[in-house]
Amino acid sequence: MIAPTFESQGMDQLEVDGKELSTQWLWHGYLASGSLTLLTSQWKAGKTTLVTGLLQRLGDGKPFLDRPCQPAKCLVVSEESREHWHTRLKAMPVGSHSRLMPRPFIGRPTPEAWNRLVDHAAGLREAHELDLLVVDPLASFLPGHSESDPGTLLTMLQPLQRLAGMGVAVLILHHPRKKPSDEGCSARGSGALLGFVDIILELNHFGRMPIDNRRRKLIGLSRYEATPTRLYYEWEPETSTFRVLQDPHQRRFQDNWPRVRKLLERYKVEVSHKELLQAWPEDSDKPTVNTLYDWLNQAWEEKLLRRIGTGKPSDPFRYRLPNKKDEYIDRGEMPPLELPWMNE
Repeated sequence: MIAPTFESQGMDQLEVDGKELSTQWLWHGYLASGSLTLLTSQWKAGKTTLVTGLLQRLGDGKPFLDRPCQPAKCLVVSEESREHWHTRLKAMPVGSHSRLMPRPFIGRPTPEAWNRLVDHAAGLREAHELDLLVVDPLASFLPGHSESDPGTLLTMLQPLQRLAGMGVAVLILHHPRKKPSDEGCSARGSGALLGFVDIILELNHFGRMPIDNRRRKLIGLSRYEATPTRLYYEWEPETSTFRVLQDPHQRRFQDNWPRVRKLLERYKVEVSHKELLQAWPEDSDKPTVNTLYDWLNQAWEEKLLRRIGTGKPSDPFRYRLPNKKDEYIDRGEMPPLELPWMNE
């Protein structure tokens, strides 16, 4: 057991060896040496895939999702089997800088067994063989039976904090609570977990449409100003490529506007977004009411269609495609009179 120390310093003298304290980032804004990061998302939403993509970049220090990285030696403690990881790594190869410890315990570890694992990681750190420890997920390695018990959580987290004190970055993967929560509060269990870690990350699907299946939103809350509050990206499983989406809402609109336009071509008069949604083809991916409403108003802002109404419940917005009479109306003129014989 490490004896406690009670040394103190003046708040104007916190330098180390005459140097200003600075944060050493392994993945800028998200993983810092000496800090604990918690990554929460729904099951099968892509946490481990995201981590595997990061591990690839920590081999050579190339940027990941446009954020700088530093070369690092990593250890992943995983609930998944060696065979499962073998399949994943065939599609997304990771070099020898990263090591895997699959299913080190039979069932949940005791506090003593968990401390032995952390001691093993500390030995790797002392041998200059560890910069990042990944725990995937928290629930499988919790020395107890309740994530809602602060004492049980601290039994797991305090040894990890000791490891972080040696300069290791710690990344803990976790699952969310069942009920919807505010951003930054979705992690399952006691609030002591959220208060203990330094960086909170939440990974969510960007949207519910099939076209959004590969798109994700990463939310960040942190003690560090360098942590982005939002990062959007998409992943291509065919090439294992991760790509940042600078404006995902605009991208989604551009992908779907041709279908909206084709549907509007059926109407000779203005139509509301709810009426348009009712006419949406059954064999086509249907957006939500709010999504379609946003697309139509964005199209109006980009002058791709015309809109009437005030947007109030008693006078909703109604939309139509532009026609050749609009140029006269825009000038404050009456359009030319069209008689039936003129179109023969």
